[in-house]
Amino acid sequence: MRSSISSLGKGDCRSVRLRFFRGALLAALVLGPCAARASLPPEQPSHPIAAAAFHRGELAYRQRDFGRALPWFRAAGEQGDAEAQNYVGWIYTNGLGTARNLMEGARWYRRSAEKGNPIGENYLGWMYQHGWGVEEDAAQALLWYRKAADQGSAEAARHIAFLYRNGKGVSTDYAQALHWFEKAAEKNDATAQSSIGWMYQSGLGVGQNYAEAMRWYRRAAAQGDIDAEYGIGLLYANGWGVPSDIGEAAQWMQKSAEAGNAEAKDWLRTHGGSD
Repeated sequence: MRSSISSLGKGDCRSVRLRFFRGALLAALVLGPCAARASLPPEQPSHPIAAAAFHRGELAYRQRDFGRALPWFRAAGEQGDAEAQNYVGWIYTNGLGTARNLMEGARWYRRSAEKGNPIGENYLGWMYQHGWGVEEDAAQALLWYRKAADQGSAEAARHIAFLYRNGKGVSTDYAQALHWFEKAAEKNDATAQSSIGWMYQSGLGVGQNYAEAMRWYRRAAAQGDIDAEYGIGLLYANGWGVPSDIGEAAQWMQKSAEAGNAEAKDWLRTHGGSD
C-alpha cells in the first residue's frame, strides 16, 4: 500500500515509470492502515469484546507502542473485526514491535480481504504482486486489486494502473493504465493525477497534449506532489504547451527539489540554481 523525466519527449521513459512506481510503494509503506481507512466509512466491530480490544489496540498504536497494540488487535481480529485484522497484518509486514513476518502479514490481510474489506483486499493484492509472504502471482494481485477498486479504493485503482503501464505481470496497455489512473484521480489521488499528466506529456495511451499535461500536473501539484511540480517546471523549461520561461521553471523545480525530488535538484545544478 508511493518516482529521469528530463528526457521525456526525447526517447527512453523507463526510468520515469520506475520512479513513479517507487513513489507509490513509499506512500503505501509509510501511511499504513490508519491513513488508508480515512477515505472509507469507519467500521465498528460487531462484537463488544472486539470493540473494546480494538480501542485498546488503537490507543497503543497511536502511542507507537506496537508491541502492546498487537495482542489487542489480534484479539479483535479473532472476533472477526476486519479493520483490526488489517492492523495485525500491517504490524507483522513491517516488523513493528515484533519480528517481521510476511507470511503472518499476508495471512491476516487475507482474513480481512475475505470479509470483503477493501483495505485488506488492496494489501493482499500488494503482497501477491511482490511475493511477500505468498508466492508472487500477478493474476492474484490483479484480482484482489480489482475487488478493492470496485469498492472505490483509489489506491487499488492506482496499483492496477501501474501494473498495466509498467507491464508487470500483464501486457503493457497504456489505454488500460490511463483508465485506472483516471479512476484513482477521480478520488483526488495526487499520484494518479501526476501520472496522467506524464502520460499526456509523453503521448502514451492518448494523443500527446501538453495543455492536458499541465492541467493534470497542476491538480496534483496543488496537493504537494513533487513529481507534478517537476513536470510543470519541465514544461516551462522546454516551452511545451506554454511560452518558455526559465524563471518560472526554476521556481517549480525549487519547490520540487526542496521536497526531495532528485531530478529537480539535478536540473537546478545544471541550470545554475540552488538545491
